[in-house]
Amino acid sequence: MSENDLREELKAPVEPLLPIERKLIGWSLGLVLLALLAILNHFLPVS
Repeated sequence: MSENDLREELKAPVEPLLPIERKLIGWSLGLVLLALLAILNHFLPVS
């Protein structure tokens, strides 16, 4: 791939996310937050 092709690719318009992509991002963020809370609870338990 030449440098000119890369520049043309970077100038391409941004495509909106599909509804399924939005759902996957939401579920992934939810799972990450849940894991962080579990780790936090493990190291700093409520007494």
